[in-house]
Amino acid sequence: MGNTTLVAGRTLLVSGPASLRLIEGEATVLGAPVERDEKLLVREEKQIPVEAVTDSVIQTSLGNAACLTEIEGTTIPGSWKSFAEAALEMSCPKILAIGDIDSGKSTLCTYLSNILLNEYQNISVIDADVGQSDIGPPTTIGLGVTDGYLLSLADLDPVSMFFVGHTSPAPATDKVILGIKKLMELCSTDHGPTIINTDGWIMDDEACAFKARMINEISPDLVAVIQSDGEADPVIKAIRSTVIKVQSPTAVRKRTRDERRRLRELSYRKYLADAVIRQINFDKVKLRGAEVRNGRLLAATQKLHSVVGFLNDNDLLLGIGILMGVEQREGILRIHTSFRRPISTIEFGAVKLNEDGKEVPCLAEPDH
Repeated sequence: MGNTTLVAGRTLLVSGPASLRLIEGEATVLGAPVERDEKLLVREEKQIPVEAVTDSVIQTSLGNAACLTEIEGTTIPGSWKSFAEAALEMSCPKILAIGDIDSGKSTLCTYLSNILLNEYQNISVIDADVGQSDIGPPTTIGLGVTDGYLLSLADLDPVSMFFVGHTSPAPATDKVILGIKKLMELCSTDHGPTIINTDGWIMDDEACAFKARMINEISPDLVAVIQSDGEADPVIKAIRSTVIKVQSPTAVRKRTRDERRRLRELSYRKYLADAVIRQINFDKVKLRGAEVRNGRLLAATQKLHSVVGFLNDNDLLLGIGILMGVEQREGILRIHTSFRRPISTIEFGAVKLNEDGKEVPCLAEPDH
């Protein structure tokens, strides 16, 4: 544990796992004021910018692989502030962010949420990045509602989720759009604006067509486009919503493929904490993505280790599990899950995990 003196106008980048407290002065994190002596947690593989408004003293405690970097000025681009001002001029706007992998989309959504929270009681946030979701486990789209300022979207607990079953949107474009729409139906204007984060698949024609269709079907009031070399121009030309181009922040944590996989696995383990093996009669539930014929689950061997979602009557996700075994004679699915309530519908996803929540490498999907 140590103290860092931060001169006004400078920023301390804190990469987790770490914790910090503001001991003296005034500081902000992504537009949110930092309370004196409040303990802030920075999650593993995350990074937050602490910006000194006045000369400040910040106490930090660093875990393994955590680090501190001090830089001059702010990490928040002026274009972000202009975008936030445009959003504040609208009544309960629907906002959507697109951009490449590690371009700063989640950080932008966090910043916008904090700024809009100065005018609204609550902000609804939908995280549609199925590979790197901060709200809900990977393979899902999550909806969270703010009850205060955010350090990151991961501070939000999901109030509702939609199961896609993939960590890449490419094989499930229709489903991703459907999931966003279903969660948007739950976003009452009483909760204020809605902010939608998306995946980083944007660098080819198919990806641009997907993003354009998503935007035109959702019809957001504002679209934030983070790009460096015109890669999203085909999307911009094909959509009807108001578009504002913004820059990437000056300090973005670039993650390797292995780091992104580790983040997914941390999230799987969070949602499978205290899991047990449940035995579920597959003739007593509805199955999606699998078929029973003559009392036998077809292609049972190929389904082993699949992530499964437990759905309610509105096709929203209640919990996830991993198919660990099939007992054909007894008609039983053996599912590793922390979900304890009755189950009526099980959907099989394309992602494979072992019991420890680690992805089976040979079956991993592309990273978007």
